[in-house]
Amino acid sequence: MEVKLDTVRTTAGVKNTLSRLKQLTGIETWNVLCRWAFCLSIKQENLPREIEETLDGVEIDYEVFVGKNRDIYTQLLINNLIKFKVEVNKRNLSKYLYAHINRGVNIMYTNKLKNINPLFDFMKS
Repeated sequence: MEVKLDTVRTTAGVKNTLSRLKQLTGIETWNVLCRWAFCLSIKQENLPREIEETLDGVEIDYEVFVGKNRDIYTQLLINNLIKFKVEVNKRNLSKYLYAHINRGVNIMYTNKLKNINPLFDFMKS
């Protein structure tokens, strides 16, 4: 299934949290932090809650977000929706991509993630 996502968007609140995470981690780019967040969230045993807020924070081109691993990130998201019996379409992919990033950012901030090493521990559990 070929689905083309255009842009990853966050709320202003997530942007503020990402800014704090940039200071904690020393990571300068939004896309790296958002990738970490997505991976942390997708590992969880349930879908993230749907968030109906204005997406007026960070805006990242989807191709920048996924980098050279476009097929991997896209398929992870598709598989997650299939697992939880959510219809796979562009709207749901965009909605749950944001929801996963939001949840992952909150996990990272709550656990005061300062570098990538604890990320591996989170992924193992």
